[in-house]
Amino acid sequence: MEKFNVTTGNPTDSAIHRGLDSAGAALHSTIDKVAEPARSTVDRMSTAAHETVDKLASNASHVVDRFSDQTRRVTEAPARALGYSKSWVQDRPLEAVGAALAIGFILGRLTSRR
Repeated sequence: MEKFNVTTGNPTDSAIHRGLDSAGAALHSTIDKVAEPARSTVDRMSTAAHETVDKLASNASHVVDRFSDQTRRVTEAPARALGYSKSWVQDRPLEAVGAALAIGFILGRLTSRR
């Protein structure tokens, strides 16, 4: 025996509601079946996009680290050269004076106007 609709008491209204509920459930099921491949495609694309962003961030971090190391080396180079020059002059004072005289003579010849 069919259930009666509470508001109207008509068994046909109840059957219509069940039919609408059944049609709605079928449509929801169809939508889910159609959407599932799209969902998995979107998930794959999302995963690939995240992996790409992670790789780019890792590569950028590596480049920044290398650039930082190179900058540090370039910044420290004059101080290292000066320290090396000072120790060389202290270890070989006569050679340093001779080298200075030779460099001065060469620069004088190059810059003289004849």
